Amino acid sequence: MNPLATSKCAWRVLMGLAAITSLLLMAGCGSSGSSVVVKGGFTNASLKGAYAYTHKGYGLNLNGSAGAFFVEGGVLTADGNGNITGTDDFIQESGLATQPYLGNAITGTYSINSDGTGIMTFVFGGALLGLSEEFAITLSDSGDFYMEEADGGGTSAGSAHLQSSSATPSGTFVFRAHDVQRSATMGAVSISAGAVSGTYVTVQNGTPTLSIIGAGSTITAPTGGRGSLTLVVNGTTADTAEYYVVSPSEFLLLDTFSQVLSVGMAEQQSAITFSATSLSGSYAFGSSGETTTPGFVNTVGVFTTDGTANVTAANYDSVQDGSVSSDVTTTGTYFINPDGSGAVTLGGLKREIWMVSPARAYLIALNGNNVEDGTLDQQSGTFTNTSLSTQAAFFMDGFNWNGVVFNDVAFEDRVGTLVPSGSDSLGTNYEASFFAPNALAGTFSSNAFSGTFSVASNGRTTTQLNGFTNNIVLYLTTNSTGYLLQADTGINLSGTLKAQTQ
Repeated sequence: MNPLATSKCAWRVLMGLAAITSLLLMAGCGSSGSSVVVKGGFTNASLKGAYAYTHKGYGLNLNGSAGAFFVEGGVLTADGNGNITGTDDFIQESGLATQPYLGNAITGTYSINSDGTGIMTFVFGGALLGLSEEFAITLSDSGDFYMEEADGGGTSAGSAHLQSSSATPSGTFVFRAHDVQRSATMGAVSISAGAVSGTYVTVQNGTPTLSIIGAGSTITAPTGGRGSLTLVVNGTTADTAEYYVVSPSEFLLLDTFSQVLSVGMAEQQSAITFSATSLSGSYAFGSSGETTTPGFVNTVGVFTTDGTANVTAANYDSVQDGSVSSDVTTTGTYFINPDGSGAVTLGGLKREIWMVSPARAYLIALNGNNVEDGTLDQQSGTFTNTSLSTQAAFFMDGFNWNGVVFNDVAFEDRVGTLVPSGSDSLGTNYEASFFAPNALAGTFSSNAFSGTFSVASNGRTTTQLNGFTNNIVLYLTTNSTGYLLQADTGINLSGTLKAQTQ
């Protein structure tokens, strides 16, 4: 929620603009001077129905007195004419604790451009109260969009998905959740008639801990696509969360347990017994998180397995605390347990994984004390420059940093479009949102760049964007999806892309 809308904190933005502007220049952001020509037939009518969403970020506390991490989620309903209603859950840091604001009623508006980009505004408590939140969004299709807070009061990254079900989830689901700067969790839960059981692993300070979900763990039936989840371990409540139904096979999570700032997701697991042969072929992956500096880490890459125990080839690009490791090549090993859990080692990188299916898995890094997690997806097709021929929506989340102290970080997020030619030229239009903790101020900007790209046979794609950077790297999973990273010193930004369909 944005206290800037009340005007009592607007002066903070004015005081911080000079600092933010210098960080924008450091990041190479701005505009190449002309917009990239884009395609699209999106309108306000493209966004219609109930959407589950979550996002996480950093911004002003509700009273405007300090900056803090926050997580947010809920269900919004778009009427196809530019209006929204819904229910929003918001949790922010408050000293060593967390402050929840659950079940907030929202109204608001949205406007969609022909290329799928647009603006969405949440209004809390009615226009007279004056609390609002503004997002830059980009649709990949009528069922999914990326979102970032872009109103000066904070910056964030997340996504929203059209709800196709309002029923309580049922079956076995693999889930993953990221607790900002503290821990990463993944596991598998079985849900039946409101009861929950299963196993999960939490990595904190570099050490994994296994927990068994026991009696008393429950899930409530959703109201308006939103319900509650309680996990009990050794007779004690270990976690609580709100969940938001996407479909019978997927739901989003927002943790409500004390001193936890976590969002996550769950996907229904294939009803098979897993083994080493379940992870066979080539997989692209992406992960991100925080380090103990405190700083950030982002990694994207690809690996190929032999279906038995060996990683026969791997490439990855990583940025940790602003330090770049580019196009690292290596080999490794892996194993998969019958329940889908396992591990993959890529040279010096080790990842705990939990398979959703033979084509997809969640992962947590086991490298020092980093809190880093993400996903991996099996690649399909062959990759050449013609693989990038469709306009795509994308997001990137991370920071710009001078590498000295945390307070010199400017948190940054981007949402927009990539516009490839299918031969060797590439353009991008995006909105960038910034928030600098040391200035307690944020800003946002529109950007457009053009250049060239080159796709390798393993899906690794390099770019050269004139006036911006030569170091945006993509790892494709298909011709229409992939992971991306900005591999520039002092910058930690990564995300995903998805081809647009109308």
